[in-house]
Amino acid sequence: MEESKKDKVLEWYKSEEWLKTCIEGILFVSEKTVKARDISSVLGITEKKVCKIIEVLEKEYIEENRGFIIKRTAGGFRLYSNPSLNEILAKFVKSNIHTYISQAALETLAIISYKQPVTRTQIAEIRGVRADSVVLTLMDKGLIKEAGRLKEPGNPMTYRVTEKFLEILGINSLDELPPLEDFEESNEDSEGNESNKSDE
Repeated sequence: MEESKKDKVLEWYKSEEWLKTCIEGILFVSEKTVKARDISSVLGITEKKVCKIIEVLEKEYIEENRGFIIKRTAGGFRLYSNPSLNEILAKFVKSNIHTYISQAALETLAIISYKQPVTRTQIAEIRGVRADSVVLTLMDKGLIKEAGRLKEPGNPMTYRVTEKFLEILGINSLDELPPLEDFEESNEDSEGNESNKSDE
């Protein structure tokens, strides 16, 4: 009888349901993207098995309309809040939100995202102001990193965004960013509306 109970316990720990529970727990406690190989190493199963179970979890979360979803980002997986809750969650945390990044830093991040690898001088030419302090701040926050020096006079250092930046945006690569044309069209529409208002 005792052996039978032990067998059932062992069977449970080897079951897909238990593995789902383990993977969900790992994703829940992680503060950054988790690679399939890391989960594979901890649970002693193949990366293919890990991905298969995560696909099942993804489907369950969506079908059950859970408060969180799994997103593939920066070459791994991470839990994010359900996009349908954005407005509610924004209201909930609004009073506790602090501005951790300046407008200048946001502009610099945008330039690096679309133009990387890029030098400080190139960033300054686009923004119209020096970018030294902003670049240092973004590096300190782990949002950008050095990407090597250009083979030209002075050998200036170039910069690119980090995986941490991709994680924060919830994207797997910069290819998922909207094309610059979308912003240009938006600006043209905005200028057109302003012009129409002035004509009135």
